[in-house]
Amino acid sequence: MADSEPLLFKAVLGTLRPLNGAASDAVKAIADGTMVRIEIKRTQGNTRRMAWYWVMLKIALDNLADAFDGPMTTKMLHKWLKREAGHAVPIRSKKTGEIIDYDYDSIAFHTMPENERAEFIDFAAAKLAARLGCDPMELTTEARAA
Repeated sequence: MADSEPLLFKAVLGTLRPLNGAASDAVKAIADGTMVRIEIKRTQGNTRRMAWYWVMLKIALDNLADAFDGPMTTKMLHKWLKREAGHAVPIRSKKTGEIIDYDYDSIAFHTMPENERAEFIDFAAAKLAARLGCDPMELTTEARAA
């Protein structure tokens, strides 16, 4: 899985059924009769944890919609959390030392050991809950229930 919400499907009676919102949205975006290419990969890591992490970002984003100037996406929120957690390496100008951007791929979400990914998600829940003014457990419980 890349650093974006995974499209999770389950094989049922010879068809693929969406398991999460991102998968449902992707299917709805395909016009009738359109041919698409799908690459099948087995999931790795704790897919439930990764799935509700992205749901948690969506919940936070929905409740913080008026907190940003300009459009904000779950992917942007994920990058901010990676930077806050120290998982994004700054790209600096050799001449001035200025930070030009960050290498968000310096550690891929899907290649983190499971214990580190769990720690990161706990960190993210605490950071987002602080912004929302709620308890991290309340946020994670709501995300898991969605």
